[in-house]
Amino acid sequence: MVSFRSYLSFLLMLLPLYLTQSLPATAQTTASVVAVIDGTAISSVDLENKIRLLLLTTGKSDNAENAKLYRDEALEMLIDETLKIQAGRSLTPESLTQATTTARAFFENIYADEILSATERLQAAGIRASTALDQIKADIVWTGVLTQKFRRQFAQVDTLANAERTKILADLSAPQYKISEIVLMPIPSRPLAKTHELVEQLEKAISDGADFNAIAAQYSMSGSSKNGGNIGWVQAKKLPSDILQAIENTRLSEKNIVLLKSEDFSYIFRLEGYREFGFNDPRLDTVSMARAVLMLPPNISEEAKDAQISKLKAETEKINSCDALRQYHLSLGSEVLGQINNIVIEKLENSFQQLVLGLKVEEASDVIQTADNELSVFMICSRVKEAPDIPSLEKLKEAEFNKLYSVLSLRYLMRLRRAASIEIKTE
Repeated sequence: MVSFRSYLSFLLMLLPLYLTQSLPATAQTTASVVAVIDGTAISSVDLENKIRLLLLTTGKSDNAENAKLYRDEALEMLIDETLKIQAGRSLTPESLTQATTTARAFFENIYADEILSATERLQAAGIRASTALDQIKADIVWTGVLTQKFRRQFAQVDTLANAERTKILADLSAPQYKISEIVLMPIPSRPLAKTHELVEQLEKAISDGADFNAIAAQYSMSGSSKNGGNIGWVQAKKLPSDILQAIENTRLSEKNIVLLKSEDFSYIFRLEGYREFGFNDPRLDTVSMARAVLMLPPNISEEAKDAQISKLKAETEKINSCDALRQYHLSLGSEVLGQINNIVIEKLENSFQQLVLGLKVEEASDVIQTADNELSVFMICSRVKEAPDIPSLEKLKEAEFNKLYSVLSLRYLMRLRRAASIEIKTE
């Protein structure tokens, strides 16, 4: 009888031949095995695609020098993904298949852009879609593993979420921040100094235009990673004091990226919104507006533009109803709509939010330039205060789950690493 070890060795001998034959015609790389984790092989093709994904995510050029810099990080990620999937299959053999539908939704949200689907965008960069999709599947499967392995700890989630809901309802006017996060912790293969160095590199990449959500999906050790790091609205008073201070300083400086390092955790936060009065913030009001729009001729002089502004102001400052402003708009011959209905103030561009918040109903605004050749006057026709949109219990459970996830995930993954047979093939 052939032993399992002999059979495995035979399969590993065949793997490079299979992978080479399965590569696209344009690929010139000969595939090989770069690591074996408890009998599961990671190929050089897997590694090359992972490296390319990290380079794309961080906005780096796909060249030999950068590929070498990212090789070790990419391989460590693939090892972790393999261990997560193995752990999931040992508990629920069909877990990877079950994760597919959910993973695809996250995949599109994280990697698609305004023009290309997630798959199209990755393929355009020479990356297999499965490289990113498999990582998301691994994180979903891993969530199930942790839930089963740490039942006692996660049993508290319902109680904590209900308590959080009670606290929210007791203070609906508490200030809130809308944030996304990237969370890193030191690990044996990346001690504290290296972790701090990495988080600084990621923060610079984001500041230079790299995709925050894609970086979160690749690097973050929080449960929010599978959703691109999205957290949503959080009451300011619920944040640890050091995080709150860093976020508030960033808001006041009119920036939106927060970097915070400690001996236990390193964070990058993206500040996406602020509500001074929480669920009672006037930015949550729904408004309908009338507007009068005057189109200016191309290449108009500043002197002529100033004259048009003065004329428009004089003709609109005595208008005191939306019907009258709409009629005036029609007289200007503009093709843009003279009415904007049912829009939440918070959805408007920041400077326009300030304009709307300062207006009373049926009060004409000052003349503002809304485009290169466009002058506008706005008037609020109606303003409705909506009922507070309290987070669902499921959303609150997710937030409490993610708090536990970061610590328990690392602890259990390190346990699996110590117990696993991990063979790294030399280059």
